[in-house]
Amino acid sequence: MRWRERSKEAILTATAQGSPKGALVPNASMSETSRYYAEEKLRDGTTMRIRAIRPDDKERLRQHFESLSERSIYHRFFGHKRSLNESDLHRLTELDFIDHVGLAATLTVDGAERFIGVGRYLRTSDSVPEVAFAVLDAYQGRGIATVLLHHLARIARQSGIQQFAAFVMGDNTQMLEVFANSGYRVSDSYEGGTVKVVLELQTRLEGPSKSR
Repeated sequence: MRWRERSKEAILTATAQGSPKGALVPNASMSETSRYYAEEKLRDGTTMRIRAIRPDDKERLRQHFESLSERSIYHRFFGHKRSLNESDLHRLTELDFIDHVGLAATLTVDGAERFIGVGRYLRTSDSVPEVAFAVLDAYQGRGIATVLLHHLARIARQSGIQQFAAFVMGDNTQMLEVFANSGYRVSDSYEGGTVKVVLELQTRLEGPSKSR
């Protein structure tokens, strides 16, 4: 299914120049994963928080969506979308952290927490989970999607997930580069202007990945 619309707390400190350091509790439960938290320092020195998306994030997610450019929305949802309705916000913030896991990259701006990037994966039945990202245009190219991918992969591996799939529009070269330089083994195929990317989460290639 394509995502076109739609007392043991893991606290990590990591850098964007590789996979997250630290470890989740083995076989972490939904309640532990739903409290996931990390701090990341990007190439430019900015420190951001990576945390699990919560039900009280509806307004933050709405503001994040409204701050995306039309092009970014088109690439994320494979079409034009004017707003997130209440059903969208419920579906995208009230997660089970088993088959639907969502993380937000946040900064404090003018005293308030602001989403600058969102990453999530969704698994339906026994399918390979589909991963997707949306990063504010002003923050693209700073490694945020790469960092979110590594944290999602860490959570997925703890749940026994070995692959991610992603469907990317052929002209979305920036997202394709994120996957190509992620450090995971990648295979891709083309379906009428859309690239299907499959990442092998158990296999890391030698050498550092490039953050984008």
